[in-house]
Amino acid sequence: MLLFVPLSAQQLFTANDVSGKAAERSMQYFPEGNDFVCVNGKNRFTRPLYGTHTVWRLETSDRPVFAVYNKPKSWHIAFRMMLDGNTIALDSTDYCKARYTPGRRYYTLKDKRMGSGTLSVTAIPMADKEGAIWVFRTDKVKMRLRSQIGDIRAKKLQRNGDLGVDKADSFEASLTASPTCAEHDFSKNELYIIYEDNALRRVTTAEGRKLYAKAEEARKALVSQLEIVTPDPYMNTLGGALMAAADGIWDGEVWLHGANAWRMPLSGWRAAYAGDCLGWHDRARKHFDNYANSQVTDREPIYPHPTQDAKMNNARAEKKWGTQMYSNGYICRNPNRNNQMHHYDMNLCYIDELMWHLCWTGDVDYARKMWNVITRHLEWEKRNFDPNDDALYDAYCCIWASDALYYNSGAVTHSSAYNYRANRLAARIAELIGEDGSRYAREAERIKAAMNARLWMEDKGCWAELEDFMGHRDLHTSPAVWTVYHAIDSDVSDIFQYYRATKYVDREIPHIPVTGKGLEGDYHTISTTNWMPYAWSINNVAFAEVWHTALAYWQAGRPEEAYRLFKSSVIDGMYLGHCPGNFGQISHYDRARGECYRDFGDPVGMASRVLVQGLFGIAPDLLNDKVNITPGFPAAWDYASLHSTDIDIDFRRKGFTETYTIKPRFMKSADVVLTIPALLDSYDAVTVNGRRVTPQNAVSVGRARIVVKCPYAKEIKVVVKWSGSPIDYDRSQPSETKQSFALARQGKVEWWTFSESLSVTARSKKDYGTVLPNTDEMAVFRMINLDSVVNASVTDIFRNTYASPRSPYTTLQIPLQGIGEWCHPKDTADIDDKGFRGKITDGVFRMPQGVPFRSYKEGRNIAFTSLWDNYPDSVSVALEGSGKGMYLLLAGSTNHMQCRHRNGLVTVEYADGTSRELELRNPDNWAPIEQEFYVDGKAFRIDTPRPYRIALASGIVSNDMDKALGLKGFTSRTIPGGAATVLYIPLQENKPLKSLRLTTSANDVVIGLMAATIVE
Repeated sequence: MLLFVPLSAQQLFTANDVSGKAAERSMQYFPEGNDFVCVNGKNRFTRPLYGTHTVWRLETSDRPVFAVYNKPKSWHIAFRMMLDGNTIALDSTDYCKARYTPGRRYYTLKDKRMGSGTLSVTAIPMADKEGAIWVFRTDKVKMRLRSQIGDIRAKKLQRNGDLGVDKADSFEASLTASPTCAEHDFSKNELYIIYEDNALRRVTTAEGRKLYAKAEEARKALVSQLEIVTPDPYMNTLGGALMAAADGIWDGEVWLHGANAWRMPLSGWRAAYAGDCLGWHDRARKHFDNYANSQVTDREPIYPHPTQDAKMNNARAEKKWGTQMYSNGYICRNPNRNNQMHHYDMNLCYIDELMWHLCWTGDVDYARKMWNVITRHLEWEKRNFDPNDDALYDAYCCIWASDALYYNSGAVTHSSAYNYRANRLAARIAELIGEDGSRYAREAERIKAAMNARLWMEDKGCWAELEDFMGHRDLHTSPAVWTVYHAIDSDVSDIFQYYRATKYVDREIPHIPVTGKGLEGDYHTISTTNWMPYAWSINNVAFAEVWHTALAYWQAGRPEEAYRLFKSSVIDGMYLGHCPGNFGQISHYDRARGECYRDFGDPVGMASRVLVQGLFGIAPDLLNDKVNITPGFPAAWDYASLHSTDIDIDFRRKGFTETYTIKPRFMKSADVVLTIPALLDSYDAVTVNGRRVTPQNAVSVGRARIVVKCPYAKEIKVVVKWSGSPIDYDRSQPSETKQSFALARQGKVEWWTFSESLSVTARSKKDYGTVLPNTDEMAVFRMINLDSVVNASVTDIFRNTYASPRSPYTTLQIPLQGIGEWCHPKDTADIDDKGFRGKITDGVFRMPQGVPFRSYKEGRNIAFTSLWDNYPDSVSVALEGSGKGMYLLLAGSTNHMQCRHRNGLVTVEYADGTSRELELRNPDNWAPIEQEFYVDGKAFRIDTPRPYRIALASGIVSNDMDKALGLKGFTSRTIPGGAATVLYIPLQENKPLKSLRLTTSANDVVIGLMAATIVE
């Protein structure tokens, strides 16, 4: 049997090849109508096509070479043309124009050996069985076709053969097994080949046309349910592509985590938002019903807090029925099964999606049916995550970005926001179904008040990530994007706070340019946090996170910024990326993972919301008998339309007349509240279905908007005839002020201006002691004796058990050994100071810069401080004389949850009672003992010069540990044996000194003083 491996297979690339991350990208696809198009593309097996709601899928490429993924067997499929003695692999022709029309792939092939002839190839999956059909059509050329099906090259697929995670050549033809080949003649100029039952076979033209028509009809019926037309061709492809991807994450019962990799059911995360946004309310109900059956109802909470898992070093809850967590109200991860414990709180997201379903449908009967599910959930959340009843909630891995995220019973913004919305809507549902919802209304108001009083940071214009429960109850003042978007999405405050919070994202969250050959314009994406060091899900560039942030910008009244962020990310993943129209999980710009996964649940769910609720501004509130519509189009657009199952919207601008035509088809009739931006400062007339109305001015920041209330009708036509003058936003005269805002008016319209002097945090201007002054041979040093305070060996740091104080409640927390997190509760690091001790001569370690440090050849060599009971929270030594500066040798722990946060404080007190302080702040001057920070100036940014560190195992001293120790790349950041950090405090020369004190102020961490030397 002929063994055929396409010659071009080694010349082309696949998306799984992430070795060239640093190489300049190119636009791989371009929009044409509804299609993603490429010419002579290089990506192989990167665009899946889904037919049935099973694991089966057809993998397609930029050239006509294919694979079938299925369990337990997958297949490589290829074709060759045979003409005039030549045998030409279809994936190696001189010219190939490939189209991804959502749900279908189409190719036009040309080759010099074909003369002026062409061959077209269409591939489409069948909708009613696990199969596919190929249509071949020739023009001005005669040929035969050879088909081939055989084993794929991969012996085992780790993640179902998905992009970026399985090997690049996984779906190529086997190098050892012989394929099954067959030759076929065209009937006139047509040929139909189908795949079914693990084989390829030719069918007659009549049967082929029938099968193809059936598959194409199903495809069109699917993708036509969401159609978008705008002036931006990059947007017009998204409607059908989204419908195809969303269908791929539906298994007939529930929404899945991913269409390819991680193809498993989950009760939470954001996939289920897609159901209602895309008009699949029946699927939404089925999903909610099946997971309602997974709620625990027969396990009373008989074990009190806390119930931490000793086998996991107390980092997370013990999986034991009857604990506060694993008891009534908990929703298990698999549908129709309420006896399976898992380690996530997916309740919050499930209930939020359920609440959105009720807002989309206004289905009071269904609300009544789900009432007990809702109330059991609220009681479960309260007893687990607000057991002290302060109205702010702990977050127990309750969002997608949960791995490695822990809050140690803290008061957390994103979980409190979720609970606020759930309680507020529960109160409304109770009102509608005749239940007493007063307790939920009170709880919602208490949460809102507590968030504003304790978590809102007026000086930063944003909510804190959390307020610590333990220790000094510090605010963590560098929140992640999920803090911002969840607070806004749950509507915990007002437009003024929302606007300021998105400005925080502008200032503080890393913005990463999106660039590539062939791409014109200024685009950027964002990372989820500015936290360091890296841990999975802590600092990523993830599409769903970017899109949820873009939605928050729309909700904050910033459509231009929202659109730019969303479009940048769409181009990043769908046009610059390796899979056309991909709703992927992780971006190319994610330094840890690179581009990976296709058609993932969270991005599908959030794309649904961003397009429908963000760009077109459709936010049904049918529990209150209204539909809010606030289009978020860029100002330059003069037309846009959306067609969906629930509603059609058509916007047209001609001159100074704007027309909005709305055709609602919701399950319940409701009035429409239309909020639109002002084109000019006045209007001659505003009509609704020909009847003149008087609009109201919206409470709006940055741009004037008017509100038009429209009674329900099957078709609503709003016409606004603008008049007057262009609005001068730059020279407006404020008439009223409110903190950073001022009310401006011009003509008939008004808006709030924003002026805030906050700039990027001034950490780069602050002295963090990382730059050591030059010293000369004449410098006089005075080493401080620490014998009275040393209390440990530096190697003890992760050999201890940090058992107290610990939260009295079930929570996620740092493991007992003081390193790691709940996903890696047994991690540790071996600290080895033999090299450092070996370079001590006569009790002195001397830096190459000449700075001496008094230390110890044997025994204890550090004064540790900590909020753990193992050590005092501070140590102090008396000082004499004076000096112009002090060198400090410090070592200890920190982690991503203590990033951009003061970990400790060094205080030098003068004899007159004044003092000089040096904050120890991760990452500016305080690094984890076991590793070196990765810095790329993008997602991982440090604005201060790097301090000198001493590698403890070798005694090497450097402020460039990457170079000194050969640390390469992103993942290998461990410093063998660990490292201490050298800092410098300038002092007031000739001013008598009194004492040196080191204090640990942050939870989790241990900070130690190894030596201190005064330079005179």
